[in-house]
Amino acid sequence: MLKIKSILGSSTFLGRSFCTEKVHFITKIRNMRRAKSRGGPIKEEFGDEIDFSKIRCSLKSLNRSNRDQNTATQTDPNQPIEFDFNPFDKADRKCLLCDLGIKLDYKNARLLQQFISSFSGRVYDRHITGLCSKQHDALIKTIRMSRYAGYMPPLTKEPKYLKDPKLFDPLKPIRPHSYDG
Repeated sequence: MLKIKSILGSSTFLGRSFCTEKVHFITKIRNMRRAKSRGGPIKEEFGDEIDFSKIRCSLKSLNRSNRDQNTATQTDPNQPIEFDFNPFDKADRKCLLCDLGIKLDYKNARLLQQFISSFSGRVYDRHITGLCSKQHDALIKTIRMSRYAGYMPPLTKEPKYLKDPKLFDPLKPIRPHSYDG
């Protein structure tokens, strides 16, 4: 949440974007200047008299920052556009468990058996599942704990879980294996 204290006193702007605050601040100052030109003491909402020297300084700095932003955005149309990122880079691949925020539990045998081969009963490698090393290590520990507790069979996949939808294709790895040349 953005907090900006105005120079005029203890009033605080909360929750709005900085540009909106700047516009409201400038319009408030302009209205006060108009009232000052008409004569009479100017008081803020809280009853304090206003020090216009601070207001003039703040207006000058606000206008200067606006001018700097405008000159930075106005460029020659024939010049190349500079990006902060490479538009041709591939998107970062996130681990399936990290991306969805799934916590591994040894009691959730149905999820754990998605990462086990139905033929050999071994855990698929990281390049096939697409998991990060941290989640892959946690998966191996959780599968070991689940097998020890009796929630999963030690070597094969349970037949009732064979028709579950696949999270990945074991024949088409997500990443190339590190030993492939």
